[in-house]
Amino acid sequence: MQEHIRQLFSENIQTMIATGESLAGPLENAACVIVNNLISGGKVICCGEGATSALANHFAQLLLDQFETERPTLPALALLPHNHSLQHCHQQDYLARQIKALGQSNDVLLVISLTGAEPSLIKAVEAALTNDMKVIALTVDTSGELSGLLNQQDVELKVPVHRPARIFECYTFLLHSLCELIDMTLFPQQGDL
Repeated sequence: MQEHIRQLFSENIQTMIATGESLAGPLENAACVIVNNLISGGKVICCGEGATSALANHFAQLLLDQFETERPTLPALALLPHNHSLQHCHQQDYLARQIKALGQSNDVLLVISLTGAEPSLIKAVEAALTNDMKVIALTVDTSGELSGLLNQQDVELKVPVHRPARIFECYTFLLHSLCELIDMTLFPQQGDL
């Protein structure tokens, strides 16, 4: 069992190295998009489906509260996950409806996808683009339709891994890295504390 444990750590390290090599530029771009939109008075709207909605909530909370150092709050929210008790809300557009109601052209949608084919996330991205919002998408190599919706102003953070556990680890690390880059850019003096 200990050998298997060492293999898990090794797999994680190799995955993180590969992700770092492929996503350094896009991660910087994503941080710049968020910072520029926050400076212009926008907010970050986060969403995922199923388990990735927890990551969306986590990221929004880190922006609202703080990452590692105390700083002013940043405007962010996570969309409500699908609630089967909402009788009039169509199953696949529950996120899109929230974006239509809350999203504005100076906002950023941060969408977290495990497959790139989740209908609710595709409709969310379509709604964001209709509202002239920028999109940052955390995706995997197999991402199809969702990736195809993105344009040049959007940023795709496509992790080079397929195992769900490694995907979640990468996504969590990417979100924490984004927080650090945002804080470092907006509040450089906070890092000196």
